[in-house]
Amino acid sequence: MKLIIFDLDGTLLDTLQDLGDSCNMILERYGYPTHPLESYKKFVGNGVRMLIERALPQDVRTDDIITHLLSAFKKYYEEKAESHTKPYAGIIQLLQDLQSSGYLISIASNKYHEAVLPLVAKYFSEFSFDLILGHRNGHPAKPDPDIVFDTLNILNVKPDDCFYVGDSSVDMDTANNAGVQAIGVSWGFREVDELRLHGATFIIDEPKQLLDILTSSSISLQ
Repeated sequence: MKLIIFDLDGTLLDTLQDLGDSCNMILERYGYPTHPLESYKKFVGNGVRMLIERALPQDVRTDDIITHLLSAFKKYYEEKAESHTKPYAGIIQLLQDLQSSGYLISIASNKYHEAVLPLVAKYFSEFSFDLILGHRNGHPAKPDPDIVFDTLNILNVKPDDCFYVGDSSVDMDTANNAGVQAIGVSWGFREVDELRLHGATFIIDEPKQLLDILTSSSISLQ
C-alpha cells in the first residue's frame, strides 16, 4: 500500500493571509512593527513559535516575550483562522482521486496539533484521512523526521512506499531525513529553486500532476 503524507499550510490549504493577519494583530497589540503579507511566506514553516520569533524585532526575541505573544496569537488565530483560509484549486479533486484509487493519505504539519484538527474537519470533512498529526508537545518539529517515522509506524508502511508532499525546504528536508520521496509543490509559500536545492525528487505545478507521478510505471500502486 502506498502512503501520501501531505504538509498542510501552503500545500493543502492556503492559510497565509489568516496567519499573517493574526500575527500582525498581535504585534500591533503589543506595540511591535507589523509586516507585509509577503514577508510571512518566509516566516512560516517551522512551527508557530518560530513564526512569532521571526516576526519580532531581533532585540526583543526573549523566551518570555515569545511565549507571551505565542499564547495571545493562538487564542486570536483559533477564533479568526477561517476568515480567508481555503483549499488550493484542485486539492479536493486530488484527495478524492487518491482515496478512490486506494492510496493511504495523511497529514504531517508543523502547525500545532490543536489547530490542525479543526481546520481539517472544516475544509476536508468528506475525507477520512488515515492519520492527522500536527506539532505535538514533546516532539521535535520538522525537518526532524520524527513525525514521518510516527506516521509510518502507526500505518505500518515502509519508507519505500511513502511520498511526502510539501511546499518548503522544511518539507523537502523532512522527507529526505526520513528516507521517503520528496515531492515539492510550486503553488505554496516558497520558491521552486528552494525546493530543488533541498532535494525535491519531483516538483508539481498543479495537484493533478501528483497522480501522474504516482501512477507512472516505476512507482505504480501495489
